[in-house]
Amino acid sequence: MERIRKGQKGQNPVTVLGAGTMGHGLALLAARAGHGVWLVDLEEQALRKARELLEAETQWLEAQGELGGLGAQDVLRLIRTTRSLEESLEDSVLILEAVSEDVSVKRRLYEAVAPKLSPKAILASNTSYLDVFSIAPEELLQRFLIAHFYAPPHLIPLVEVVPSPKTSSGVVEELLELLRSWGQKPVLMKKFIPGYIVNRLQRAMAREIFHLLDEGYATPEQIDEAVKASLGIRIPVVGVVQRYDFTGLDLALKFLGNPSIQLVNEDRVPASLMEKVKAGDLGVKTGRGFYVYTNSSTAETLLERDRRLLYLRRFLESL
Repeated sequence: MERIRKGQKGQNPVTVLGAGTMGHGLALLAARAGHGVWLVDLEEQALRKARELLEAETQWLEAQGELGGLGAQDVLRLIRTTRSLEESLEDSVLILEAVSEDVSVKRRLYEAVAPKLSPKAILASNTSYLDVFSIAPEELLQRFLIAHFYAPPHLIPLVEVVPSPKTSSGVVEELLELLRSWGQKPVLMKKFIPGYIVNRLQRAMAREIFHLLDEGYATPEQIDEAVKASLGIRIPVVGVVQRYDFTGLDLALKFLGNPSIQLVNEDRVPASLMEKVKAGDLGVKTGRGFYVYTNSSTAETLLERDRRLLYLRRFLESL
């Protein structure tokens, strides 16, 4: 396990496949731990944007004392970008796949990666919900598993780890140990289910969020204010299961059987969301979504979010 536990001035290289929403954060996470990192994408524009975000983020993290003794330039020097898959895989001991959530794209990638991996390399997919084990070549399965990070991964510690039935137990333990050494909090799931834990909970919440919006019960601002002033305070302390113990399980059973609260029990296309997408208002990346972000650049908006996340994370770690 020692071979990939911690990077030593660029040794034990890590490859991140895909420079999109998650890719640059994964590269930063590995480089901050001292690993040399290859960040790979077929599109030069994606790599260019990733480099811009990395520069802004590393400078901010250095100012916050969050680079583990490294300077921003030290971290950036550990990250190399390339469009060449073969170049990036030659010596890598861990490959984090974060490409598009498209079965055909991932299948082609796994087929291309399989013959190029070093014999002891681990491949981990950041897929949010796909059963990637069913599309991976047989020769990959022993050293292949899901490691689902949350954005931004250098500030949100959760990683949902899901092995396939054929994944080596040694590979699982090795990855768990590595993630902990990076400061992450891996949760090892017993078996695969689409969406894992948090995305399934968020999917259930989304049904009700968009129901409230589409039917005119509340505005985006009102919903966010309500959640931040209640669940946002309570969940970090008692989670979503233990809170029933504090409520009283008898009362919880009675409440859950209350027929007056009829929840949305099927997936629908949210009208409010569809309107935004059709208008090209896609959120932070376009400057406008349910909120407006045109007063700041994308990098500035992300850094303001990260400032608040880091403050909250530090506070929770102090409890």
